[in-house]
Amino acid sequence: MTEDFYCDEVLSGKTQVNKVLETENVLAYYHTRPFYPVHIVVIPKKHISSLITLEESDNEILVELLDVIKRVAAFSY
Repeated sequence: MTEDFYCDEVLSGKTQVNKVLETENVLAYYHTRPFYPVHIVVIPKKHISSLITLEESDNEILVELLDVIKRVAAFSY
């Protein structure tokens, strides 16, 4: 099993984050070590190791993820 910061730390609550937007399947939060003045991370709440491993059943999550990215970008701009 590989280590996954997002699942193991952020989604589990071990690492506290400043949430920007949260839905049933997606979490957007300010990066814990930002490189840019505004650095927001958007992740699915389901572990998806790679775009290559996406399944057809993940399509709804992917669409929701893109919607959250669009919403966060609109009010962060």
